[in-house]
Amino acid sequence: MYKDKTIGKIVKMEERIHNCSRCREVRICCQRPSTGKGDLDPDIMIIFPNECEQSWTKADFSGIRQEIARMAGGKPVYHTFMVRCQPRMCTLRRNKGVLFEGALVNGDNKCLLTRQECEGLIGQPDDQQTMNCLHFMLEEIEIFAPKVIITVGEQTYQYVFRAFGLLDPFQRDFSEVKNKLYRSSEYLFMTADFTHSNLEKSVSDQEPQFQIIEGQLF
Repeated sequence: MYKDKTIGKIVKMEERIHNCSRCREVRICCQRPSTGKGDLDPDIMIIFPNECEQSWTKADFSGIRQEIARMAGGKPVYHTFMVRCQPRMCTLRRNKGVLFEGALVNGDNKCLLTRQECEGLIGQPDDQQTMNCLHFMLEEIEIFAPKVIITVGEQTYQYVFRAFGLLDPFQRDFSEVKNKLYRSSEYLFMTADFTHSNLEKSVSDQEPQFQIIEGQLF
């Protein structure tokens, strides 16, 4: 019954994400907004900055989730994204996009202007785009109420920690706080910095943190 209610809430939230128009210039060239994956009754939630942060594949994301589950003794894990739509830099839409309403990229990642694979260069979300998306992530946390939240990367750490009032994340260098544990009144947070160049090692760097909390939360 609990999982059914959770599924219902997530489905409604994902519908609102799909229909969101707060960042119209981003959404117009977004194939589809990113949504979370994994166990729907998770003890652990991993929050990545966005789906294209380090050119990871879907297999990379699921692999990270599975490795975290292993280190946590098989506990259920879910991953999601702080920003749902990835900006693309495209000059073509500036000339022709005004003639269209809605998305210019279809489900096959083909541009409706050229009928070819989208060639827009992937950019990084700015602060306003991140703020526009932040409420979806906070809602997702509230729906799942995980015991542990893992923030991946400096930007995710900054926004999430500030949202939960843990500390001022802009006062300390990220190198001083990564791979550590922090507690709010509701959740235990881990800070992580998974890198594409050495993904396996950067994920395994979290194992000592799970050894610390083993038996305390699970």
